Amino acid sequence: MLNRRAPLLILLGIIFGISVLVAASPGAQAQTQQRLVEEVDIQGNRRNRDEDLLYYIQTKPETPYSREQAERDLQTLLALNFFDKSNARVEVEDAPRGGVRVIFVVTELPIIRDIQFEGLKSVAESDVLKAFRERRIGISKENIFDPVKLQNAKRVIKELLAARGRPNAVVDHRDDEVSATSTAITFVIAEGERVRVVEIQFEGNQVFSDGSLRSQMKYVKEAGLVTRFKSQDILDREKLEVDLRLVQFYMRSKGYLQARTGEPRVEGLGKRRTGLFIPLPFLSSTDEALRVTVPVTEGKLYRIGSLKVEGNSIYSEQIITSIIDLKPGDIANGERIGKALQEDLKKAYGQQGFIQYEYDVEPTFKDNPQNPKEGIADFVFTITEGKQFTLRRLEFLGNTFTRDNVLRREVLVNEGDIFNQRFFEISVLRLNQLGFFDPLDAERDADFRTDEEEALVDINLKVAERGRQQISFNGGISGVGGSFFGLEYSTNNLLGRGETLSLNLAYGNRQRSFQFSFTEPYINNRPITVGFSIFATSQKFFGEGTFLSNNQDAQQGLFGSQLDFLNVNEENLFTRDSIGASLFASAPLSEFMKKTTFSQLSRVGLSYQISQTSVKDPAVNQDATGTNFIPTIYGQPNILTSRVAGTFAYDSRGFAKDPNDPVRGRSVSASVALSGLGGDVRTYAPQISFTQYYPIRRKGRDQQPEVFGFRIVAANIGSFATTQTIRDSASLAFIDGIPIYERFFLGDEFTIRGYNVRSISPIVPLDTFITTRNVVLSSTATGTAVSAGLPAQFSNIGNLTGP
Repeated sequence: MLNRRAPLLILLGIIFGISVLVAASPGAQAQTQQRLVEEVDIQGNRRNRDEDLLYYIQTKPETPYSREQAERDLQTLLALNFFDKSNARVEVEDAPRGGVRVIFVVTELPIIRDIQFEGLKSVAESDVLKAFRERRIGISKENIFDPVKLQNAKRVIKELLAARGRPNAVVDHRDDEVSATSTAITFVIAEGERVRVVEIQFEGNQVFSDGSLRSQMKYVKEAGLVTRFKSQDILDREKLEVDLRLVQFYMRSKGYLQARTGEPRVEGLGKRRTGLFIPLPFLSSTDEALRVTVPVTEGKLYRIGSLKVEGNSIYSEQIITSIIDLKPGDIANGERIGKALQEDLKKAYGQQGFIQYEYDVEPTFKDNPQNPKEGIADFVFTITEGKQFTLRRLEFLGNTFTRDNVLRREVLVNEGDIFNQRFFEISVLRLNQLGFFDPLDAERDADFRTDEEEALVDINLKVAERGRQQISFNGGISGVGGSFFGLEYSTNNLLGRGETLSLNLAYGNRQRSFQFSFTEPYINNRPITVGFSIFATSQKFFGEGTFLSNNQDAQQGLFGSQLDFLNVNEENLFTRDSIGASLFASAPLSEFMKKTTFSQLSRVGLSYQISQTSVKDPAVNQDATGTNFIPTIYGQPNILTSRVAGTFAYDSRGFAKDPNDPVRGRSVSASVALSGLGGDVRTYAPQISFTQYYPIRRKGRDQQPEVFGFRIVAANIGSFATTQTIRDSASLAFIDGIPIYERFFLGDEFTIRGYNVRSISPIVPLDTFITTRNVVLSSTATGTAVSAGLPAQFSNIGNLTGP
């Protein structure tokens, strides 16, 4: 037994001896016992202090050295973006006491002191720097220079030049050392030739003509006189891709559901003249020409075979198919199907609180046995309704002065109600119409947070308050008011509860006015608006009989130079004085009928106004000689007018950037005014107004779009009785009981621009002689006016600057 174990014992002894010798070797001792870090140093830094950088380093003196930790520390330093990543390393040296000295060798990136552009002509330098900021390139003065960011900046410049028709631009740069820690960057740009798209053609299309397909393209068009100024003749790949999608949508809207476009081919055609055929600056030029050829596969014309809806429970299949508005045998309009599912059905489900509505379309294409050139498309629409959500919490963020209840009373969805997406959109519109905030967007400014388990939704609506108070001073010289000075004060949110107060004062040698008004939007927490207004005016003017007078001074003032009105003798002027007050109240139509979109955006109102107006003769009419007498054509005594009016208004106008400048929607108003109620005037005056706005060109999400708008106004005034006071006035100030100041005249910014106020009117022929008393006039008892033009908001259509 002992002899058998002897070899095993000898082997174990040998292994033990070898392990002892290895353990006693210097290398093993070094591995077992790590060396300590005696010193940590940073080399190459100039602007950054050692102690600031050492703060980020975990390798510390008197700690065991770790190569992995030192590498991590180096990456931490490089992440500060102060140093060149391609020229940084860690060095380790022996220290005097047997430890190590760790050195981080870095090269600081210089500070950019200046940025210059050489050869840049097609793009403004300010636009380039703006693009750098918007895309967060990181290249600007006083920033740290980074080679990677520099390459991104070059790419941005190339993209900007390509968008200006310079796709072959070459962008390089030059570094000019300003000091050891700063540099100046100069972008050296060779823009290359101007390139324009002169031909866009399609191949493979049999049903659709090239012209019909080209007409669907909005962003890339063939070179022409208009497209050159709108930069639409520039080949932009992203815009071209959008246009080709529009072409596909168009073909599919005509029933060609499998129509598609291929990869466009671009060919150079050499230099060609574009624009006008004659060489004129800005209107024509010789440029590099391109031809874009788009392969088209039209496929078959498909008709609806069957429509099947799955997954629906809220709306029946009949309702959903009626929204899609297609039936078997109809041409399969892909655009209509997409709009019905993406917009119409989404709105319908959103009104019921199903805000997570989704859909899926599964078409099956089959041959039409009756017509081999056509096909049949069977559709299966799978609806995923989701849960019905309830509004749990609605919070407003940013209203530092306006009270929460002022905003909440404009919101048609209360906390605890089933969420209605349509009512929420109308609520945002109503908030915009307050004018208290910058225009809100229901998608951009509303943050929706859903609790899917409980089917609850929380909304945070961010608002930005506008200035509440406005004070303006105005003054000048005019032919109507003479020399004048004015003060206007208004506040649209007086105490944070939505009250509106305004005060207007104007004082001049020929015109003076005062007006004070106050509006309370809610009474007892109900949307009933009440208010009042007080006004007084006094105006001096030339009477219509001035040109019949022998008063040479008055004649010269009337027909003299338009710039000579300061020298007019005021003794030759008539004076019209008016004073009065009004009360008004209005409420949403939804207070009296079922709450619908129409009733929520409509208001009915009632107002009462009482005023007293008189026209005084010129002072020269009191002259005993009578040589300066001016015939009184429409002088009148103190006429009392007591008027009540009923009003209706529907307002669906929407705003984008400027809360005073609508971009979409319409405004309809109607009123009937009845004068009487103890006054001297007995008239009735119906009026209706319609205004419509259409956005015709969108410039960007944060820019005001170009808008087309028009306004139509129709009105009539008539008299149903004549009081003794009116009959005794014996002047042309009243025509069968209608005051001259209430008849219709055109000529102002609300009717026909370019004409003086109330300067356009019908002419009443008089076949009798001129006399100063017992004036007799025959005319109809009514007056009617119909005018059409641009809305008053469109008074500024552009800016004209000059030297």
